[in-house]
Amino acid sequence: MAMDKNFSDRVARIGSPQRCIPLTAEQDARLSRHLPGSFMEFLRTFGFGDYFNRKLQYCDPAEFSPILALVFEADPDFSHKDCFVIGHSAFGRLVCWSERHDHFEIDLVDLRLTSSKLAPTQLVLPAHLANRQRSTDPNILARSLLPYESKDYEEFDARDQPMFDRCRAMHGDLERAECYGYFPAIATVGLNSPLRDVENIKRVAALEHFAILAQLGTFHLMRLERGQYTSVRPIG
Repeated sequence: MAMDKNFSDRVARIGSPQRCIPLTAEQDARLSRHLPGSFMEFLRTFGFGDYFNRKLQYCDPAEFSPILALVFEADPDFSHKDCFVIGHSAFGRLVCWSERHDHFEIDLVDLRLTSSKLAPTQLVLPAHLANRQRSTDPNILARSLLPYESKDYEEFDARDQPMFDRCRAMHGDLERAECYGYFPAIATVGLNSPLRDVENIKRVAALEHFAILAQLGTFHLMRLERGQYTSVRPIG
């Protein structure tokens, strides 16, 4: 089957993922029961690769299911049984798919969950767009699992300056399944702490580091309003 046009158009603009690991037959059979067909064709074409020097890495969701269980606990809307981590950023944003709520993301650094379905961004739209309905087709919605441009999944320091390139220069390029982690973790010192800086970054194994971050506090479903995040409710 050919790759969905939404995906092929995006790949034509941002390029193909790099350092790809092909899906096994077991992974294909298992993931095709839960993920949209359009995204499965992307994975069958490229496998688990990465974008922008591993600013975003795709992964087998089975690896990160324990992280979701730690974040969600007994939440009514989110469960590790029907939610799947399909990728992660260099600093700890999990790109996820829910069989009930489609694409959502978890920021492990800031203890934040965002969902365009459950907590849509409040925008003032032109009149001709104001009543446009959000698609319910998972094959269309799944295109948001791909980055839109290279500045997606950037991390910013306490002075609101981008960190990824500086972390690469100071700490070296990430290997597969690695991330850049704050030491001390931002959740333990305050989200606006001056310790949010490249000097306090280490290269670490992503899975182990994410498991620690997932246990440092209560996550909140957040809505983006006028450039600021506001809490909708706690998760769990």
